[in-house]
Amino acid sequence: MTAATLDDLAAGLWLPSYRPGAVGEWTIATTMVASAPGYWGDRFALFDTALLSRRSPGDSATWMSIVPMEIESQRIGIAVAFGHTVVLGLGMGWCVGNVALRDEVDRVTVVEHDPAVIALIGGLGIFEQLPEQARAKITLVEDDALTWRPDSRVDSVQADIWAKLVEPQKWDDVHSIQGNIGAESLYFWGQELELWRLVCREAGHDPERLDRATLDRIVASTGLPLVVPDDADFPDKIVAAARCWAPRDRDWWR
Repeated sequence: MTAATLDDLAAGLWLPSYRPGAVGEWTIATTMVASAPGYWGDRFALFDTALLSRRSPGDSATWMSIVPMEIESQRIGIAVAFGHTVVLGLGMGWCVGNVALRDEVDRVTVVEHDPAVIALIGGLGIFEQLPEQARAKITLVEDDALTWRPDSRVDSVQADIWAKLVEPQKWDDVHSIQGNIGAESLYFWGQELELWRLVCREAGHDPERLDRATLDRIVASTGLPLVVPDDADFPDKIVAAARCWAPRDRDWWR
């Protein structure tokens, strides 16, 4: 059987065209990748892709890329964005564009703290590839996502400001974000692995399975208006994502 491709996975989503560019420490490069795993563990064949990297003395780290893991880990939040949606972290702009294309979304506020990222995405004309109606919804704000406060109601938040799917302070960050913004619904990158970490902590070990009742209880315990699909197989998908993407350290969830 032929492996699904990135184009198959992204059907129905807007993926802009990228060309190489650089501003300050940030670069966008294009490359060819033979295959890559998705967020839920399936493998996809790839062709051209683009990567956003940050250079520092003696090091370079990829922060975002147009690969199956990124697409599958962001589309849950994209699919439920509505009203006034706040996107924390500009990234490569494709998530912002997909939120703006939703008929259910009236306006999009993008909070990005690094002016070089704003300049890079602006210089590459990423949002110029959107229809005018969607482009007109987008407002860019240069500010810190962890301290920014809106001046009007926010209906949904999509947050992606972290370098890794799992980070020690992520729950604290998300609580700070919600405390400042007070959104009706919230989705953040790596949410499924962070929920699984709470499941493991409660159980005292890494369980083989996750049932819906346990997931719902863990979500409620966060006190956050998290977006969690009600699909019957979603708990199993969380376990699959953890098996694929969780840190390799023993007892990483402690």
